Amino acid sequence: MPAPKSLLLRTGVAAWGIPLVMASVLLGGWVFSLFVAIMAALALYEFYSLAEMRHFNPQTVPAVMLALISVLLAEFLRPGNWFILMFFLAIFLVWLEMIFGERQAYRDLPLTLFGWAYIPVLLGTLVFVRNILWDDLQPSPGYLIYFLSCIWICDTAAYAGGKLLGKHKLFPAVSPKKTWEGFFAGIIGALLWAWIWVPILADKTSANDLFYVAIIVGIIGQFGDLVESYFKRSAGVKDSGNLLSVHGGVFDRFDSLILSAPCVFLYQVSVGRIALF
Repeated sequence: MPAPKSLLLRTGVAAWGIPLVMASVLLGGWVFSLFVAIMAALALYEFYSLAEMRHFNPQTVPAVMLALISVLLAEFLRPGNWFILMFFLAIFLVWLEMIFGERQAYRDLPLTLFGWAYIPVLLGTLVFVRNILWDDLQPSPGYLIYFLSCIWICDTAAYAGGKLLGKHKLFPAVSPKKTWEGFFAGIIGALLWAWIWVPILADKTSANDLFYVAIIVGIIGQFGDLVESYFKRSAGVKDSGNLLSVHGGVFDRFDSLILSAPCVFLYQVSVGRIALF
């Protein structure tokens, strides 16, 4: 029996999407920063497009262009200096709104700034996670591959757990199909994935480190998915875009990463692996 068209489309997108992500992670440097910058710019564009469906008018074009440039620059700046840059760019967006906006200060300006803080600022921290110098004074693409794959495993486990066991709705007003059973299945899936990776990354980091990341992914990552669903429901759409065919838009694919990446970043700052200045 031939596979449904949607399954074929999903498989086709994954066939080129996953190798593209893996290649950028392995190459690192400006290649990875450029990849993250493009994803951040596209996700921000989709976020503002959702708002425009509700007749808001954020500073879409300048914010998206600045997101692309600034996230790329994360490769060449210390994290603290990069956050300072992002702060001043936010002020620049305020100035643009005052000059070119529609004088809807309480409506459009907060939306522009929230989108800026929510997507390029948070997602940009992924560059610094990729560039962590471990005990051998070298970055570890394997650690980032573990982090990204942990999100994929969590999403898959949550979906499967919800389908097989789901009875109690998690947040029906935002995402009617998500259940508590799926939520906990996602956490368990992430923790099991961490356990598998313990011997693989034993020369780089500890088991506790990997389990902390799995907990972040299992809880914060799934919350990020709910947040994105909230925006889409408010806009009255199923997907944030159609760039990735049946997978939806870039915002759809990176919703879990947007909140979990800065949490992993802050965790690594707290243990001294990432220096802000």
